[in-house]
Amino acid sequence: CQLKALLWISKNQGGNFSMEEIAKSIGSSVADTKEAIDFWVNEGIVITAIDEIKSVPSEQQSDKYLSGEKSETSSPAAVKETVKKAPDIEISRPTGEQIAARLSEDKEIEGLLNHIQIMLGRTIGKDLQSIIIMFIDTYGLSADVILTLIQYCVDLNKASNAFILSVGKSWYEKDITTLELANKYIDEHNEAQKIYKEFAVLTGISAPNATPKQQDYFISWRRLGFTVEMMVLAYNETVERTGKISFAYTNKILHNWNENGLKTPEAVENSKKAFKEGQAAEGKNGRSYDIEKTVYEDTHKDIVFKRKTKRGAKDEV
Repeated sequence: CQLKALLWISKNQGGNFSMEEIAKSIGSSVADTKEAIDFWVNEGIVITAIDEIKSVPSEQQSDKYLSGEKSETSSPAAVKETVKKAPDIEISRPTGEQIAARLSEDKEIEGLLNHIQIMLGRTIGKDLQSIIIMFIDTYGLSADVILTLIQYCVDLNKASNAFILSVGKSWYEKDITTLELANKYIDEHNEAQKIYKEFAVLTGISAPNATPKQQDYFISWRRLGFTVEMMVLAYNETVERTGKISFAYTNKILHNWNENGLKTPEAVENSKKAFKEGQAAEGKNGRSYDIEKTVYEDTHKDIVFKRKTKRGAKDEV
C-alpha cells in the first residue's frame, strides 16, 4: 500500500484529491491509505495537504463481545470532535527583495535563520526561509519553539524541508505554541518510538520507525495505561479478525478494553470465556446458532438469530 500510494501521488502531482479518492484509486481502505501517506510524510518525501479523516472506516466494528454487551447505534446528534486544521503553507520562491524586506522589518528573524543554518549545518534556501517566516506569521510559533522543532528534526536525522513543514503543521494543529508543550511533545514521541521498537520486534513489523499517526496511537495507548504486551495482544486480534494490519482497528479494541476495565491478558481471556458461557446458556433456551460464528459476526455485522417456527413453516430471520 505504501508503494502504491507513493507511485499514485507521483503520477498525480499538483492535483487536489481527498483521501477517499486516493484509496479508491489504489484499491485500498481509507485507513491503510492514510497510514501509507503518513509514512512518506514522516520520511520527508511527501508534503500533504490532504484533509484529516473525519470518520472511522468500516473496519472499526464493535468489540462489545468482550464484555458480553450488544453494540449500540450511535445517535445522529452525537457531538463530533473538531480538529484544528493548519493553514497550508505554499512553498513559493520569493525574490531576494521580498525576503530582504521581511528581514528588515524584524531583525530577530534574520538571527533566527542564521541560527537554524548552524543547527542544520548547511545554508538554507528560499523555500525553507519561506517556511520559517510562515511558521512565525501564519502559525504563530515563537523563535524558541521553532528552534526546538528544528533540533527535534535534526535529532531524528530528518531535517528535510518537507519533514520540518509537516512537524510545524502538526504542532499548530495540536496547539503546541509554548516551549513547555514542545518539550512534552518531544518526550512523548521519543517514548512512543521506544515502545514501537519493542512492539515491532514482538509483532514482526519491519518498518524501522513508526509514522506520526502510529506514534499518536502509542502515546494514546500509554496514557490509557496499557503495556506493550496488551498493545501486541490487540494487534494480534486485529490481524486475526481482519487479516491485515490496521492500527485504527487495534485502537478500537484497546479503547473498548479500557472502557470495560480489561488491562491484562487474563482479564481479556476471562471476559471472552464469560461471554461464550453466556451465549451457550442462551442457546439452551431455544436459540440455535454457532457461538464462535456469533463472536465473529458481532465484530463485523449484525448478529442473525434463527428462531424455531411451527412445523411446516419456514424459519424466520
